[in-house]
Amino acid sequence: MNKRAIAVVLVIAVLVIASAAVAMLYLNNGGSKGDTAGAISIVDDRGKTVNLTAAPERIVCLGSAFTEIAFDLDAKSRVVAVDSSSAWLLSDGDNITNLGATSSLSVEPVMALDPDLLVIWNFNMYSEKIAQLEAAGINVAAFYPKNVPTILETIKVMGEAIGEKDKALEMVSDMQDRIDAVVEKTASLTDSERPKIYLELMSKGGQTVGNGTMSNDLINMAGGVNVFNNGTGNWKASTESIVGKNPDIIVIENQSTKTNDDLKSSIGPTVTAVSGDKIYRIDGTTLTTSPRVVDALEQMAKWFHPELFA
Repeated sequence: MNKRAIAVVLVIAVLVIASAAVAMLYLNNGGSKGDTAGAISIVDDRGKTVNLTAAPERIVCLGSAFTEIAFDLDAKSRVVAVDSSSAWLLSDGDNITNLGATSSLSVEPVMALDPDLLVIWNFNMYSEKIAQLEAAGINVAAFYPKNVPTILETIKVMGEAIGEKDKALEMVSDMQDRIDAVVEKTASLTDSERPKIYLELMSKGGQTVGNGTMSNDLINMAGGVNVFNNGTGNWKASTESIVGKNPDIIVIENQSTKTNDDLKSSIGPTVTAVSGDKIYRIDGTTLTTSPRVVDALEQMAKWFHPELFA
């Protein structure tokens, strides 16, 4: 083979290798711009992969926790609609549609907004609604964080979904630092050093909390022990059971119509929290799956252990 033939062969070989390299890059980057893999891909709490071609410009948040996360990640300008539970987060002049209660929401008003992404609670009662929204071609991300670690994970995943991954990671890192600062002081407390806590939620119709709930996690991390940690989920505790548990401290959501005097008169002066005047009211909007859940933790820690968190 002469030198010219060898040169031709070499050129062809280089072109083949280059073409293969381009093809590999193409495949690894998800193919063409219109490919379903998209520029953003997350997995929600259903275990479903949600693919977006770009950071969403029109976001619908059905749940105040998700609205608060979006706002805190500086994506408010891209939120076009929320549900009624998010109304308190809106200001006069906000060009954001209030869609009303999620439970009674139909697909048509959502479709009219032409959203790129809709974020909703992954409740069983919403499963049919989610299916209808997706059948209409709407990208849906559903979440249901039930404790502090999954709240942090939800913020990270939602942040990535709305194109604010770096801000979400920074937010979660800050939240974790604040959580660690509390737990470092409470982790070594003995059982006798932990006050007994009764927590009542206005947002759950006056129900208390048991194991497997975010509020139970907060009580433990703040250095207390939930008097109803022998149960699971939420339920309405009877007056007799509260008196029998004799909590040292009572925490009630401030939005409750029940006053401290109402509580005192219903459970009586024999309960330590009543005789010691240790009934505290907490902002119910902090007891949710939003960045402000750390505010609730820090507030509880100060009530439970003022000597540690002066």
